Parts: sequence; structure tokens; C-alpha cells
Amino acid sequence: MSTGNQDPLSLPDWMRRQLDHAAAVEHGEANERRGIVLGNGYFSLTPMDEQPGRRWDASNSYTSWKITAGEVLTKHGEWVEAPVPSGKPALLIGAAIATKIRSTVKAGGNPLDGIGLEETQRALAADLGYTSSGGRQHQELTRQVTGFAVSTFHMAEWGPEDDEGGRRYRQQSTTLASGVQLYVPGWGDVLDGLDSYIVPSQLLVDLALDPKTPPARLDALARMSGPFPMQVAAWLEKVLYSIKDGPRRERTFEWAHLYDEITHGYKDPRNFRRRFIESLDEAAATRRIHGDGIETNFSIDRIPGRRGGATALTIRRSPLLRLPADEL
Repeated sequence: MSTGNQDPLSLPDWMRRQLDHAAAVEHGEANERRGIVLGNGYFSLTPMDEQPGRRWDASNSYTSWKITAGEVLTKHGEWVEAPVPSGKPALLIGAAIATKIRSTVKAGGNPLDGIGLEETQRALAADLGYTSSGGRQHQELTRQVTGFAVSTFHMAEWGPEDDEGGRRYRQQSTTLASGVQLYVPGWGDVLDGLDSYIVPSQLLVDLALDPKTPPARLDALARMSGPFPMQVAAWLEKVLYSIKDGPRRERTFEWAHLYDEITHGYKDPRNFRRRFIESLDEAAATRRIHGDGIETNFSIDRIPGRRGGATALTIRRSPLLRLPADEL
């Protein structure tokens, strides 16, 4: 998607945010934040949309998982129901914590001893558009982080049948963290002198250290138009990485497969396909704006012999990344 001489006022809001942020990074007025997202690019730990109830269920062909909301203590000493963590805040919080877990392990530390969130809290506040001073917005950030931490995560899966027809069943249930402490600034305070940390569960550590987790530009993800484009951007990174090297030049996905495997909130497959294409356009444009590696080439191709003009999505390796094998 080229902006060319297009009137900036006619650009989508998300594109203006990305362009403004890219310019700020170039001029040293903002920082890149590279990290990872929770999940393997297909499944999201948390739902795309705010949930009306106290639980959220999801599944794909590999596993099923569920999140139940916990409770948090207000500053007035009252226990209240926390929401199911959802939307952009939950995705960003999960990504920030997962990135911190991985960097802690890389530095030789043990994340189960607790990981500091001082810089993470500042970065989350900036990514979510909160000002540097305290107030209601930072209290909302605290609510989101603590709501994420006190949620209980359940994951279960059935193994394949053995020769005698038996199947192995496996389930894990745990809160996402065993402890969390956040500094909540007052109305005039700034985010300085923080003493914030989280003690993640072993399950959260395992998910963060999963080698199949794709890399991400967290600052760019935060400026996307919504949680589903963020999820599609994570999926795209995984696909592009898989065709960057090696013999495969492209990968093709049928819509039914994507609908069943990727976390989303669409009941109608046609709405899912429309929003997926829009989100893929946004993800590809975001990569180009920030100059992140592989050029994105994709097309919607008709499936030969399929009735009703059925189509599939094909992601191709950039011609700029031709390998010797491509000439054979």
C-alpha cells in the first residue's frame, strides 16, 4: 500500500499513527520496542473483544483453552470482579510480559523469582496513549495488568488413539501469575521511582519461551487499528519467517483452515475473510512503513476445479530474497 502523494488527511487513522511514529523513531523522539507476542501466531491467549461474562472459551485443531476472570482489591478495600483480559490492552500486556520473561532468561535469570515491570509499565503507558503523569488512565492500566495476572488459564488436549483405542488426556489450570505489584501514581505523580514486578506462572513462562513464537515490533503493534490486525500481524511474521529461507517459495492457506485455526471473534466465515484481508493489508503496510525485513507479497487466488469460485490466500517470498534454489 503506497501513500505516494495521497492527502495525509485521507489516510486511515492507523496509517497516520504508524507514519508519525516511524518519523518520531527516525528523529530520536521515540524508541523501537522489539519483542515477542504470546501464542504461536495462530492462537491468542486472550480474546479479541471484551467479554460480557466471566469466562472465555476457544479451541483449534491442536488444543482447547479457557480463561476465567479473577478478583482484585480496590484502593477502598473492596474485592471486585476483574474482567476477562481482552482486546489490545491484554495483547500488549501479554506481549510485554512475555518479552520480559525471555530477556530475563537470556540474561541468565529465573523469571519465576519475579520480573521487574518498571520500564514495561512506562512503555505500556506510552503504547496505550497514556500521558507520563498519573491519573485515571494509569489506574485503568493497573486494572488491566492485575486483571491479566489474576485470571485463571485452562488448557486441555486429547492425544491420538493408540493401538488399543486409548487416548491420553492432558490438562493444565493455573493463574497467569502468582503475584503482582504495580505502582499506581497519584493525580500529579510521574512514572518515576517505580517498584513494580510480576511473578509469572510456569505455564506463562513456557508459553513465552516457546521457540515457535514469532518476533514482533511491539511499538508498531500498539498503533494498529485493533486486536485482530495485531493477531494477523503476528501470524504474518510466522509465515514470512517460514519462507524466508529454505526450499519453499510460498505458502497457500484455505479460508476454512484459517477460520478454524486463528483466534478471532467472527461467527460468519465471510466476515472473517473480509476482516482478515483488511487486517493483512494493514499488517503488510505497517511492515513497509517501519522497514522490517521481508517485503510482503500475497494474493487471493482462485482454486482450480472448485465450484462457486472458491479462493485461497497465497503468501509468496519477495523476489528480493531469491536463493540459488529459486533458479533451478
